This record gives sequence, C-alpha cells and structure tokens, in this order.
Amino acid sequence: MTLVLALAAMLVASPALAQTSQAQASEPAPRTYPFIVLDSPAHYFTMRQVNQDYLSLFRLYSDTLNTHLKPSLSFLIQGASCVILFKTMTHEEGHRAVLTSEGIYSVARPLLFGERHGYVDSVTDASLQDLRDTKFPTYAHVHTAGTESDYMLATREETLMAFDDERYKNLVVDYLLRKGGIIFYFTEGLVHRNTDGPEEADELDRDIVGNDIYGVIRHWYRPDMEFTRYTRLEDLTSAERGYLDRIQWRTFLNLANANVIGVQNFRLTDHVKANVGMAHSLSPFGDFIDERAWFVYRGSLKTSAYVREFENRDHWYFGAGAGIYDYRLTSRLSGSATVHYWNQPTGLSFTADTGKSGGAIDVDARYRIMPGWNSRMDSVSIDVGMIYKTEGFLPEEVVLSDHFGVRVGFSVGLRPH
Repeated sequence: MTLVLALAAMLVASPALAQTSQAQASEPAPRTYPFIVLDSPAHYFTMRQVNQDYLSLFRLYSDTLNTHLKPSLSFLIQGASCVILFKTMTHEEGHRAVLTSEGIYSVARPLLFGERHGYVDSVTDASLQDLRDTKFPTYAHVHTAGTESDYMLATREETLMAFDDERYKNLVVDYLLRKGGIIFYFTEGLVHRNTDGPEEADELDRDIVGNDIYGVIRHWYRPDMEFTRYTRLEDLTSAERGYLDRIQWRTFLNLANANVIGVQNFRLTDHVKANVGMAHSLSPFGDFIDERAWFVYRGSLKTSAYVREFENRDHWYFGAGAGIYDYRLTSRLSGSATVHYWNQPTGLSFTADTGKSGGAIDVDARYRIMPGWNSRMDSVSIDVGMIYKTEGFLPEEVVLSDHFGVRVGFSVGLRPH
C-alpha cells in the first residue's frame, strides 16, 4: 500500500498535473480516485482492495498517457502494460486473496513471460487437500476467483462510464482486454486447448489449481476423487464436458454492453442518462448471469440495479440488488449504499435442489478534509466503508460465511485536464 500512496502523491505533485489556470464553472466535474488502505479480513490485500486500488492507479496512468502522447502510442503502451502484467496481476491476485483469507500463504506470479503465463504458487498439497475436504465451497472459490476479479473490474469500469465518472478513452484498453480475457479463459475448450503440463517435482513450484475452468468442473462433479491439482481437457468426463459447453457459450453474454462498441451511455431525456448490460461469471457452486442497469439524473443522482440468476448443476436460484453512489449529503460529506438479496443452493452446493436466502448491505462514507487545495487538486477525502453479509456468495467478497467487515482509505479528487 506504500506504493499506492507514493504513486498517487507523485501524480498529484507532478507539474504536468498541477495546472495554473483558474478552474471555470463550466468545467467537467472533478474525477474521484479512491484507494483502500485497510480492508477486512485484514490478513493481506483483499480482492476488493486490489481491484479498487488497481483501477484508480490505471485511470491515473492512462489519463497521463492520453494527455501527453498521441492516441496510437498511448493505446499501444497501455495495451502492452495490460497484456504483459496488469490483467494477469489482478486475475492471479483474485486467487491469492481467497487463500489469504483462510490464512494460507501463497504468492501470485503475474508476469506473462513467466513459466506458466501467470499463476499462484508456494502452497503445499496438504493445505489444498485439507481445504477441499473441510471447506469445499471455499476450495471451489479458489478456482473461480480469478475470473470473478476480471468480471468485477469490468463491472466497475462499466459503472464509471455509465455515470460519466471517467472518460471512455481512459478505460477502453483495460476494459476491452479484460472482456476478451474472460471470453478466452472460458472458451479454451472450444479449440481443445490445454494449459497444464506435468506437475512440477517440488509441490511449492506448482500452480495452486492449474486450469481454473477445467479444474473447478472436475471437482464439482468428483469432489472426493484422488487429489491432483492439474486438470486437462481429456480428463473431463462426458457430463463434465457437457457442463463446460454450457458455460463456454454463456460467456459471450459478457459482450452485451454498449461500452463494447464505444457507447459510454444513452441520453434518455435532458436530465437522464442510462446504460444497460449483461454479464456472466462463475460462483463457488456453478455460474450466474447478470442483467444490469445504470441511471444518472442531472449528473448527480447515480443509481444502479441488477437481477442475477444463479445455476448450479441442475437448478436455478435468484438474486437482485440496487445501489446509490457518491450522493452528496453536505458540502463535505457524501455516501454510497448498496443492498443485495440472494437465494443460493443450500450449503453452496453444486448438486443441492433446495435454496437458502441471504443478503448484504454495503455502505461507504467520504469526507472531504482538504477541499480546493490547488487548481488541479480538487480535494482529498477520508473514506470509511462497512459491509454486513449473511452466509452466501457475493462477487468480490472473499468470505463465504457470515461476515462483518470494515474498510478505510482515502480518495483524491482531480479536475480534468
């Protein structure tokens, strides 16, 4: 987190970012860059913390490149950065965050040019097998957390674009590569591609789960089979191949958003903008499909809602949620709140035919402590957030049991160039 603070401070202090001209009333609203310093569980960085901090840093990075370089060169540098490091880093940190929440030490190795093009290692077979045998939904979550992180980062980017909180050109490279990466992960089986070779001799050098998609499907269908980490396409039974086909075709729902074709949002009236979209990802007990909508009224009232359909092996379950974002309560205080409801398989089981209802409430407060610092810096804020959830799966939340969490951080508000 020291790196986050240092980079943010460098960008704020940079002469290129500190303009001397007076801000005009007609200028666009300042952009807010939030960072989480501490999240729960506080073993190490959580998935939410990695995603939010990464996205704020990427926005600052892309905005700086887009301001000072020609578009072709800026996009080339952004694309290379995402492919070589950024996209793999957040994906692998998703896996690592679930293990860390269980107190299991692991190391994310995100470089594209590494031996396995991004993986997590330093975990013993005994630790993984014990997690499988005692907390099977969490063990399945270790497999699915990488694509879950990708899904949530894409959703965060869609929210920024729908609310006009960030320019499309500052997000488009990461957004399109992330969408493409999700589809690539899910559709390897369509081209009969394997990513796993023989298991390394030293168990600490092995990837924690190998191919995420093949591995979780095999474990869902055969949770008690002899423990091995790596799963190849030919290892799957006909029933497992059928399930793979199901989710491979559903992943193309991730393209059902106007942002994919360059449309940031739609103007419905003089005062209302909106966007809608669909998405698909994995849960610890199967997969799910989202239908989402975002609305902005007069540029300040920002709301979103979603409907979610979960499916395990044979049965559908329902979820929904709605939220209000960064609503100004006083001249210095703003707040956000999101509520979630779900009905999910009993015990988060892949085979259960009964469900259990649950939900969560997530709130944030942002207090501006240094408004109007200079012509470029609009404000610095202290952020405090809390979440309470019942037992169940909520994307980006690494804990599947009942959980009350607190997070603290800060936000930097910058006026656009």
